[in-house]
Amino acid sequence: MSVNGPTNAQKHQAGRHLVLAEALLRGIPSKLLGATTYVEVGEHVAQVMVAAQGAWMIADIDATTALTCERVILVDVTNGRRDFYVAEGSAFRAEVRARHEAFLQQQGGTRPRNPDSKHTAVHPVDVAQWRDRWDLLLARQA
Repeated sequence: MSVNGPTNAQKHQAGRHLVLAEALLRGIPSKLLGATTYVEVGEHVAQVMVAAQGAWMIADIDATTALTCERVILVDVTNGRRDFYVAEGSAFRAEVRARHEAFLQQQGGTRPRNPDSKHTAVHPVDVAQWRDRWDLLLARQA
């Protein structure tokens, strides 16, 4: 065990495994997809994002909103929490983009300290409507 605690990569992997465990405990089949980021829960492929310091950090808003994953599962492990937010991928990305654009407008159209930065953050209050929405991962409707 590291004296400094887990690395960011370890926290992310732990978050992926927490998603699988929670889904399995709810009776929803789940498995890892690839080495990082994605899981399959029920019949859905989901991107997993982990917050360990109160918010989910997005390094590149353009890259994130260009993704096409059908579900996004946000896991908050800040201060020992185990909170899950399950969102429709397209709705999540649209809301992230809208909040980012609104922030830029408040700043006169440009980030104040680093105009070239594409960073944005998502806070739990921003995704509250998706808390514990595991129903979005149940079998697809015909």
